[in-house]
Amino acid sequence: MISVVKAATRWAFCAAASVVIFAGIASARSTTNRPASIVVWPKIVVDTTGAWGTPTDTKLMLSSTNPSGIKQAHCFYINATGHCSLNNAVACRNSLDCSLREAGECVPSWSETDFDVVLTQEQPLAWYASDGLARGQFPLEGPFRCNAPFNNFQCFTDAQCPNGVGCNSGQSNLGSAIPPAPEDPFIGALVCVQYTGGSQSVPDQTATRNRLYGDATIVRLLEEQADPARYNAIGLEASGQPVQDGRLVLAEGGNYASCPGVLILSHLFDGAVDPISNTPAVQYGTELTLVPCSNDFLTQTPGRAVAQFLVFNEFEQRFSTSRTVDCLFDSVLSRIDTRNPSRSIFSAGVAGSLAGQTRIRGVGGVPPLGSGLLGVARAVLGGVAASSAAYDLHQQGNARSDLIILP
Repeated sequence: MISVVKAATRWAFCAAASVVIFAGIASARSTTNRPASIVVWPKIVVDTTGAWGTPTDTKLMLSSTNPSGIKQAHCFYINATGHCSLNNAVACRNSLDCSLREAGECVPSWSETDFDVVLTQEQPLAWYASDGLARGQFPLEGPFRCNAPFNNFQCFTDAQCPNGVGCNSGQSNLGSAIPPAPEDPFIGALVCVQYTGGSQSVPDQTATRNRLYGDATIVRLLEEQADPARYNAIGLEASGQPVQDGRLVLAEGGNYASCPGVLILSHLFDGAVDPISNTPAVQYGTELTLVPCSNDFLTQTPGRAVAQFLVFNEFEQRFSTSRTVDCLFDSVLSRIDTRNPSRSIFSAGVAGSLAGQTRIRGVGGVPPLGSGLLGVARAVLGGVAASSAAYDLHQQGNARSDLIILP
């Protein structure tokens, strides 16, 4: 019987780190519309009981675009769910979740659970984060048949067939298992790295690299309907350069495409009244999620950066603020710079216009990791029939190197 999963959970706490700036000239080539060798889902939410307000789950999809032969991915669930300082049983995304329950401040944490996925040629695979996929739930797992003349024998491996005739398994998902989200409620990210040669420590830099593609749909269960918000996972293409000691260099001239130097978020300001209905009860809001490009999965050192925000309104007036991205940052825009949304630079009342653009740049980092950031946004239209739409951020340039270190 083939082992179905190597799953290990490791814990680390986000902490302050010294600052380092990586210099150099590079082009941002991360992509949301092409297959790649590293695929990142920045935001995954599971809250089946509605502890954070609305029952929510995330449907994930990972596909192989390889026209022939299997492709393998080694994946890391990143659990960024915090817990309140006065009641560790209360899970939190930010301190607002704790203050509403008089449970103190939200203490961030970081853990990763790794697992393997085997994809057959041109195969899409989908699952809900709350459930995962256990052995027996994958579409191509057998049992198979032994080769002639023992076709009436069922098998999973060659050793189960008599006289060494072998098991006619063809392409299959054997060796795969996807665990459910490690807790509920949960907020976190997912990173998958394409590998080859049967070893997770050998990332794929062959001629058939860059064959993974993914997306996610965050589904909120409202009173009378479901509200799905879909976004494309972010891909980092492999260059073909061999990987040394499990160190994946995300830079021009490195093993993989560089992360963007600047993320560009086009948005309506929070509290902007819908100009079509012109009804004060129908207002816009935007949630922003940021994750570091770099992570050290070997020593369990999560990425960390300072996000600098440069905000422009429709009259090209500009405002600025900054926030630390500890492992994962998730916030409504108007709570990035203050706890009073009406005073925020992301508020329509302060900005003085309905729409704007925010440029986000990561600085600092945890040596030897970099300071690049990836992100996704979710626009929410409030009112009687609240609805939302997730979307990827635009990107521009790069002037740094980032690093992922595999265990």
